[in-house]
Amino acid sequence: MKRTAILGALAGWLCFFAAGLEAASVLDRFTDDSGRDLVIKRPYRRIISLYPAHTENLFALGLDKEIIGVGQNEFFPPAAATKPAFSYRDDVERFLAAGPDLVLIRPMIHDGYRGLVDQLAGAGVAVASLQPKTPEEMHEYWRKLGRLTGRPEAAEALLAAFQTRLAGLEARVDPAVRSGRPRVFFESIHRQMKTFAPSSMAVFALNKAGGLNAAPDAAAVRDTNIADYGLERLLARGDRIDVYLAQQGTMNKVTVPEIMNEAGFQAIKAVRRGRVHLIHEALVSRPTPRLLDGVYEIGRILFPEVFNDLGDLEAKKFLTRAELAELLVKALDLPLLNLEFKPDGSGVGLGLADVDYFRPEARFIETAAVAGLIQPRSLQRFEPSAPARRDELARALVTHFKPPEAGAVLPPDVDPGHPWLESLRRAASLGLLPLDEEGRFGPEKAISGREACSALTTVFRIMGKKHD
Repeated sequence: MKRTAILGALAGWLCFFAAGLEAASVLDRFTDDSGRDLVIKRPYRRIISLYPAHTENLFALGLDKEIIGVGQNEFFPPAAATKPAFSYRDDVERFLAAGPDLVLIRPMIHDGYRGLVDQLAGAGVAVASLQPKTPEEMHEYWRKLGRLTGRPEAAEALLAAFQTRLAGLEARVDPAVRSGRPRVFFESIHRQMKTFAPSSMAVFALNKAGGLNAAPDAAAVRDTNIADYGLERLLARGDRIDVYLAQQGTMNKVTVPEIMNEAGFQAIKAVRRGRVHLIHEALVSRPTPRLLDGVYEIGRILFPEVFNDLGDLEAKKFLTRAELAELLVKALDLPLLNLEFKPDGSGVGLGLADVDYFRPEARFIETAAVAGLIQPRSLQRFEPSAPARRDELARALVTHFKPPEAGAVLPPDVDPGHPWLESLRRAASLGLLPLDEEGRFGPEKAISGREACSALTTVFRIMGKKHD
């Protein structure tokens, strides 16, 4: 009996010791959005992401080498397009051959492809199912990604940067809405006359941009961000809808003419007044930092006089190329692009090597570059912080506006072999950029914000267009 007691005590001590070792080896644990318990013993370093938002957020946390695969049709940021593409329809062997230690999915995949999830877990691969539905959940979701990857500080920095930029956007909106907020119907799926749930990120973006949700009574469909509304209820409120906004993308392949010509839609005040606008779904429906781009773009739609204001840029003694891009996009009221960097070149965006695609100026740079207003200085390099030159502005204005001929002035300091000779000649002849006392143009001179705004005012006047 004494021996049995000793052996029992030893076994109990060993179990306690083993449990202590296991607890000591666990860094973190939480339950994911599909109810799976995740035990993190060390940061995951070989990750396959099967949701564009996961992929974008992982890159925003500074992870690149750790991402060994992404889902199909994931093209942001540019580096995502260089990763091997996986699908939840693939055999489990293809995943295992890549050697992941973590596969990130969302509840839709967990519920629809449970066999794949169980096989991955059975092979020792961690599977995390995450998808926040509200902005508040998005903050915790970023923290969970940081915990999974050993980047909790980066997650906090991402959240802090998001909140700082959001505060800046709200500071613009506050004065604009003192006279009232426009009522906006925000369409999510046109063919079904659906809108967004009041708690959704899309409505969050609308509210932060200064709009008032015209469908606060919409009921969410199956615990999603999409909400039923219906044609009859929409038309009944038509005279109270100031702006009609629709997301556009895979979920809603709609056009402005489609909306304008929809049967019965003349009952909607916004349609009658031509205030129908589109915004890409990636900017309003995904839990990523680009949600702030959605806030900004909705703000430009609702309050262009505020969001396209050039005052800060006009005060610049010298503009950088990034600032010139912003100035031109705002002055010309060009919609910001939803950037996609497809390997075959069919995407929207150039994928410039020296542009940080998680900074706000990236969208101005790409929008201006894709529109042909500002060319990269060299192959795949934009040089955002380099001074903007007079010849670059002359080329941009002549290329975009195509103003009429006005003589054949060729300043003496313009090389006849200059690649933009005709743009410089026309800009000089029309007085878009004034010559100095000796009649020189100064093609390579840096340009100030005041000079750029003056040139824009002149070309708008020449073309008979309004420029505020």
